[in-house]
Amino acid sequence: MSGKESDLTEQAEPSADQPHSDLAVFEAILYPHRSLGRRGYLILGLGTALIMGAYALTFLLIGAWPIFGFIGAEWLLFWYLFSRHFRGDRRAERLRLFVDRLIVERIDAKGRFTAFSLQPYWLQVVLTRAADVDNALYLRSHGKQIEIGAFLSENERRDFAGELTRVLDRHRDGAYGGVKTA
Repeated sequence: MSGKESDLTEQAEPSADQPHSDLAVFEAILYPHRSLGRRGYLILGLGTALIMGAYALTFLLIGAWPIFGFIGAEWLLFWYLFSRHFRGDRRAERLRLFVDRLIVERIDAKGRFTAFSLQPYWLQVVLTRAADVDNALYLRSHGKQIEIGAFLSENERRDFAGELTRVLDRHRDGAYGGVKTA
Protein backbone atom coordinates (compact mmCIF):
# COMPACT_ATOMS: atom_id res chain seq x y z
CA MET A 1 0.00 0.00 0.00
CA SER A 2 1.15 3.48 -0.70
CA GLY A 3 1.02 4.99 2.76
CA LYS A 4 1.23 1.89 4.90
CA GLU A 5 3.82 -0.76 5.37
CA SER A 6 3.25 -3.61 7.74
CA ASP A 7 5.51 -6.44 8.60
CA LEU A 8 4.26 -9.43 10.52
CA THR A 9 7.17 -11.02 12.30
CA GLU A 10 6.51 -14.16 14.22
CA GLN A 11 9.46 -14.97 16.46
CA ALA A 12 10.32 -18.50 17.43
CA GLU A 13 12.32 -18.87 20.63
CA PRO A 14 14.08 -15.92 22.27
CA SER A 15 17.85 -15.98 22.39
CA ALA A 16 19.71 -16.06 25.69
CA ASP A 17 20.51 -12.35 25.59
CA GLN A 18 17.00 -11.22 24.60
CA PRO A 19 14.10 -11.84 26.98
CA HIS A 20 10.86 -13.21 25.57
CA SER A 21 8.88 -10.04 26.36
CA ASP A 22 11.28 -7.89 24.30
CA LEU A 23 10.54 -9.63 21.01
CA ALA A 24 8.04 -7.81 18.82
CA VAL A 25 5.51 -10.22 17.34
CA PHE A 26 4.03 -7.58 15.02
CA GLU A 27 5.28 -4.28 13.69
CA ALA A 28 3.62 -1.78 11.38
CA ILE A 29 5.01 1.50 10.13
CA LEU A 30 2.46 4.05 8.97
CA TYR A 31 3.45 7.14 7.01
CA PRO A 32 1.75 9.55 4.62
CA HIS A 33 1.87 8.92 0.90
CA ARG A 34 4.50 11.02 -0.85
CA SER A 35 3.95 11.29 -4.58
CA LEU A 36 7.26 13.07 -5.15
CA GLY A 37 10.64 11.85 -3.96
CA ARG A 38 13.85 13.82 -3.51
CA ARG A 39 14.88 13.38 -7.15
CA GLY A 40 11.45 14.43 -8.41
CA TYR A 41 11.58 17.46 -6.14
CA LEU A 42 14.90 18.50 -7.67
CA ILE A 43 13.66 17.94 -11.23
CA LEU A 44 10.53 19.99 -10.54
CA GLY A 45 12.53 22.86 -9.05
CA LEU A 46 15.07 22.96 -11.87
CA GLY A 47 12.38 22.55 -14.54
CA THR A 48 10.31 25.44 -13.21
CA ALA A 49 13.49 27.54 -12.88
CA LEU A 50 14.35 26.92 -16.54
CA ILE A 51 10.84 27.68 -17.80
CA MET A 52 10.38 30.78 -15.66
CA GLY A 53 13.93 31.88 -16.49
CA ALA A 54 13.14 31.69 -20.20
CA TYR A 55 10.03 33.83 -19.69
CA ALA A 56 11.94 36.29 -17.53
CA LEU A 57 14.75 36.58 -20.08
CA THR A 58 12.20 37.19 -22.85
CA PHE A 59 10.63 40.05 -20.92
CA LEU A 60 14.06 41.45 -20.09
CA LEU A 61 15.09 41.44 -23.77
CA ILE A 62 11.94 43.27 -24.91
CA GLY A 63 12.50 45.95 -22.31
CA ALA A 64 9.96 44.98 -19.66
CA TRP A 65 12.63 44.61 -17.01
CA PRO A 66 10.29 44.94 -13.95
CA ILE A 67 8.57 41.70 -14.98
CA PHE A 68 11.99 40.00 -14.86
CA GLY A 69 12.19 40.76 -11.13
CA PHE A 70 8.60 39.69 -10.45
CA ILE A 71 9.12 36.34 -12.17
CA GLY A 72 12.30 35.79 -10.15
CA ALA A 73 10.52 36.67 -6.91
CA GLU A 74 7.62 34.39 -7.84
CA TRP A 75 9.97 31.46 -8.44
CA LEU A 76 11.79 32.07 -5.15
CA LEU A 77 8.44 32.07 -3.31
CA PHE A 78 7.45 28.85 -5.11
CA TRP A 79 10.77 27.19 -4.17
CA TYR A 80 10.53 28.33 -0.54
CA LEU A 81 6.95 27.12 -0.05
CA PHE A 82 7.52 23.85 -1.87
CA SER A 83 10.68 23.08 0.11
CA ARG A 84 8.86 23.82 3.39
CA HIS A 85 6.12 21.41 2.37
CA PHE A 86 8.66 18.77 1.34
CA ARG A 87 10.54 18.97 4.66
CA GLY A 88 7.45 19.44 6.81
CA ASP A 89 5.74 16.13 6.26
CA ARG A 90 7.91 13.83 8.34
CA ARG A 91 4.95 12.27 10.13
CA ALA A 92 5.16 8.58 10.88
CA GLU A 93 3.74 6.09 13.35
CA ARG A 94 5.20 2.76 14.37
CA LEU A 95 3.11 0.17 16.17
CA ARG A 96 4.94 -2.71 17.82
CA LEU A 97 3.11 -5.55 19.54
CA PHE A 98 4.98 -7.40 22.25
CA VAL A 99 3.68 -10.22 24.41
CA ASP A 100 2.68 -7.84 27.20
CA ARG A 101 2.19 -4.44 25.52
CA LEU A 102 1.49 -2.52 22.33
CA ILE A 103 3.74 0.49 21.81
CA VAL A 104 2.68 3.33 19.53
CA GLU A 105 5.57 5.60 18.59
CA ARG A 106 4.71 8.79 16.76
CA ILE A 107 6.74 11.47 15.00
CA ASP A 108 4.71 14.59 14.20
CA ALA A 109 5.21 17.01 11.30
CA LYS A 110 7.74 19.03 13.30
CA GLY A 111 9.83 15.96 14.17
CA ARG A 112 8.71 15.63 17.81
CA PHE A 113 8.66 12.07 19.14
CA THR A 114 5.99 10.65 21.46
CA ALA A 115 5.33 7.10 22.58
CA PHE A 116 2.33 5.40 24.15
CA SER A 117 2.10 1.97 25.71
CA LEU A 118 -1.18 0.07 25.81
CA GLN A 119 -2.11 -3.31 27.27
CA PRO A 120 -3.05 -5.51 24.25
CA TYR A 121 -5.49 -7.91 25.92
CA TRP A 122 -8.10 -5.20 26.51
CA LEU A 123 -7.26 -3.14 23.46
CA GLN A 124 -10.07 -2.28 21.07
CA VAL A 125 -9.51 -1.19 17.47
CA VAL A 126 -12.29 1.30 16.76
CA LEU A 127 -12.99 2.49 13.24
CA THR A 128 -15.62 5.21 13.47
CA ARG A 129 -17.88 5.75 10.49
CA ALA A 130 -16.34 2.77 8.69
CA ALA A 131 -18.54 3.15 5.61
CA ASP A 132 -18.03 6.92 5.36
CA VAL A 133 -15.31 8.80 3.56
CA ASP A 134 -14.17 10.61 6.71
CA ASN A 135 -13.60 7.59 8.96
CA ALA A 136 -11.18 7.70 11.89
CA LEU A 137 -9.12 4.91 13.48
CA TYR A 138 -8.63 4.73 17.26
CA LEU A 139 -6.96 2.41 19.72
CA ARG A 140 -8.92 2.30 22.97
CA SER A 141 -7.92 0.63 26.23
CA HIS A 142 -8.53 1.36 29.92
CA GLY A 143 -10.01 4.78 29.31
CA LYS A 144 -7.24 5.87 26.92
CA GLN A 145 -8.00 6.58 23.30
CA ILE A 146 -5.34 7.28 20.67
CA GLU A 147 -6.05 8.17 17.06
CA ILE A 148 -3.69 6.51 14.62
CA GLY A 149 -3.24 6.78 10.89
CA ALA A 150 -4.93 10.16 10.50
CA PHE A 151 -2.79 10.81 7.42
CA LEU A 152 -3.79 7.55 5.71
CA SER A 153 -6.55 7.32 3.12
CA GLU A 154 -9.96 6.02 4.16
CA ASN A 155 -9.37 2.64 2.52
CA GLU A 156 -5.93 2.29 4.10
CA ARG A 157 -7.38 3.01 7.56
CA ARG A 158 -10.11 0.46 6.95
CA ASP A 159 -7.62 -2.19 5.77
CA PHE A 160 -5.20 -1.53 8.62
CA ALA A 161 -8.01 -1.70 11.20
CA GLY A 162 -8.93 -5.15 9.89
CA GLU A 163 -5.32 -6.32 9.90
CA LEU A 164 -4.63 -5.02 13.41
CA THR A 165 -7.86 -6.59 14.71
CA ARG A 166 -6.83 -9.97 13.29
CA VAL A 167 -3.35 -9.71 14.82
CA LEU A 168 -4.74 -8.75 18.23
CA ASP A 169 -7.26 -11.61 18.09
CA ARG A 170 -4.45 -14.09 17.34
CA HIS A 171 -2.39 -12.54 20.13
CA ARG A 172 -5.25 -12.98 22.63
CA ASP A 173 -5.62 -16.61 21.54
CA GLY A 174 -1.96 -17.22 22.45
CA ALA A 175 -0.68 -17.65 18.89
CA TYR A 176 2.39 -15.51 19.61
CA GLY A 177 3.51 -17.30 22.73
CA GLY A 178 1.64 -15.08 25.16
CA VAL A 179 -0.56 -16.18 27.99
CA LYS A 180 -3.86 -17.39 26.63
CA THR A 181 -6.82 -15.55 28.12
CA ALA A 182 -9.81 -17.65 29.05
